[in-house]
Amino acid sequence: MLGRKESLSSQLTKELTQKIEAHVYAPGSRIPTEAELCQEYGVSRTVVREAIASLRADGLVIPRQGIGVFVSERTRLLPFEFDATSEGALADILSILELRLSVELEAAALAAERRNTRQLQAIKARFKDIAKEISDAQGDGGRSDFEFHLAIARATNNPYFEKFLSFIGPQIIPRIRMSSLQTQRVSDQEYHATLQKEHVAIVEAIADRDPNAARDAMRAHLSGSLERYRAQNPRS
Repeated sequence: MLGRKESLSSQLTKELTQKIEAHVYAPGSRIPTEAELCQEYGVSRTVVREAIASLRADGLVIPRQGIGVFVSERTRLLPFEFDATSEGALADILSILELRLSVELEAAALAAERRNTRQLQAIKARFKDIAKEISDAQGDGGRSDFEFHLAIARATNNPYFEKFLSFIGPQIIPRIRMSSLQTQRVSDQEYHATLQKEHVAIVEAIADRDPNAARDAMRAHLSGSLERYRAQNPRS
């Protein structure tokens, strides 16, 4: 059973990472199924999926369609290190959001210039996934939000934007890491409405092939997130 000092997905990620590094799960072997991990650790499928997504971003596992998730036989990618403490996590969030501002503004602008119809459809689909995740009984895990930003990076048709976001991983999304802070912000309904309004502006600008509007919409979104979390850090 996992504890409650940090997010369940972060704890599960660490547990599975340790088993992989100790060769409890050997390179090339299949790790337990979602159902088996849920039963073993007493967590939901959402928690398991977020942990597997983090392991995948770190290069530790490789999903195989219809077969399962397997331990990678390649050298592990070294991810950004995140402080697990609440105070440290908040400081990291602010720093990562500042970094994302310098990268994702141009990603949005390039996506508006270069995206094709299929890529635009993927961005719109990920936007709908966010809404579905928000309304799901399991709650808003933030995973679909990461996939939304990844779809925009992919639509730049410059592979390094996607590689950059994949390298940092899903925990660039603040609420994936900061579930402990959720009670300190505005109501979930208001918070999600704000996020989706910001996302709509980004989608519309990319759909309109307007790079300046896409850049401005992404700036408003990430700056808004930065200010929302900065308000929770009295030292900033």
